[in-house]
Amino acid sequence: MKTTGKCPKCDSDNVFIVPGRQDETSIMVDWGGFFTSAAVARYVCGKCGYVESFVDSLEDLDRIRRKYKRYAPETPQAEQETP
Repeated sequence: MKTTGKCPKCDSDNVFIVPGRQDETSIMVDWGGFFTSAAVARYVCGKCGYVESFVDSLEDLDRIRRKYKRYAPETPQAEQETP
C-alpha cells in the first residue's frame, strides 16, 4: 500500500496513513540513559481494514539490523517413511 496506494487484499485505493510516533507501537533499538525507539508508520485500508507497517527511517532500519537477530525460518524436515 505504501508504494502503490492500493490495498493488496481488496484492491481499494481508500488507503490512509497513520504516521509513526515514539509510542507503544515503536520498536526499541537502544538504551543510552533513555529509551530510543524506531517509529512505525501504518498504512490502513479504509475498505477492508488490512494494515501494513513500515519503519520509514533508514537510520532506524540500520539500528534495528544491528540490535536484532535476523529471522531465518526453520526448514521443515522431510517426513520419514515408516517401514
